[in-house]
Amino acid sequence: MDKFDKIQQLHRLLINHRFPIPIRSIAEELECTKATAKKAIDTLRDYLHAPLYYDEHSKGWQYDKHADTFELPGLWLTSKELHGLATILHTLDTIGEGLLGNEIAVVQQQVEKLLKAKGIKVDSFIGSIKYLSMNKRPIISQFFSTVVDALVHQKQLFIRYNDYLGRVSQRTISPQYLIHYQENWYLDAWCHKRKGLRSFMLSRITYVMKQDDNACIISVEECQQHYQTSYGIFAGKPKHLAILQFYPPVTNEVASIQWHPDQQTEWQGDNYLITIPYNDDRELVRDILKYGNHVEVIHTAAQAA
Repeated sequence: MDKFDKIQQLHRLLINHRFPIPIRSIAEELECTKATAKKAIDTLRDYLHAPLYYDEHSKGWQYDKHADTFELPGLWLTSKELHGLATILHTLDTIGEGLLGNEIAVVQQQVEKLLKAKGIKVDSFIGSIKYLSMNKRPIISQFFSTVVDALVHQKQLFIRYNDYLGRVSQRTISPQYLIHYQENWYLDAWCHKRKGLRSFMLSRITYVMKQDDNACIISVEECQQHYQTSYGIFAGKPKHLAILQFYPPVTNEVASIQWHPDQQTEWQGDNYLITIPYNDDRELVRDILKYGNHVEVIHTAAQAA
């Protein structure tokens, strides 16, 4: 830990304690000697002008409670925090395939400067992080930016949409939520043409334009009822129930996964039985096929109204 990390940790320690802290406790928290801890105290008080004083009665250090709230100047992060932030930014950029490049580029540059000042090369750890994607569909970056802009400013969108059967439609929609689900981006929105909530895969949008009209905002409760009651990304009230029986050796893995919030499960010896409500079976069938001959569809039936 370098001296700047110690100063940051000391500052956080002081603002989070109401009572004076003995030098011994400060040294333990900073994982250093008492002499090094005292140097950090001197730097914080004498060079950064922190309202820090020693309480003779309690034999400890604290910030002056009557002084204005003190903050370190600029952006102060420890080396570990900078590592974490750089990793997050790198991962976001990789997942987004450059969609967020312009938005996070400035932050990345500042983080890299701070790391360089600490003598840390970004390539030394970024090169060790890999993100492997599957089934990702490309998105036009301009479309993504337009959708985000409309979502933030609560404006309607006019889109041209090509569904999975190749049918093209033109719609005016009010965006509600942007979802990153299984490698792809989806937009939950109120469709003014269908008069209902729908989900649109961003990669299937072939044209988009933000409108001047304010978006129709649907309540959180109504959106949850529509989008979270059925299986996977296919929303709507569940119409069917599927009963699946899993066999060893995949039972423990399957039992550790929540397939659906309203699932029903049961162990039958070494086998694992799960009942799942669904509206559209496409995603469910795809997920079942992953387990090959270790799963059997015992029953499917229409769900009682």
